[in-house]
Amino acid sequence: MRLATLHLETARYGDVYRAGRLARLTRQMIRHIKRTDTSAQKVEQALARLAEANAPMDRLTLHQ
Repeated sequence: MRLATLHLETARYGDVYRAGRLARLTRQMIRHIKRTDTSAQKVEQALARLAEANAPMDRLTLHQ
């Protein structure tokens, strides 16, 4: 196992730096995916409410 040194190139492009960066980017992507999923669910719910509000009265009486 290599230890990080104070040498800029090693600290910036070394294995430890890359592993840390990959872990940060992975967490960031997961956060973005979860946020996108939550937003998509809200849009689907809003579209369902809109479709229900715009449904013809005949269809509304059939569902009750």
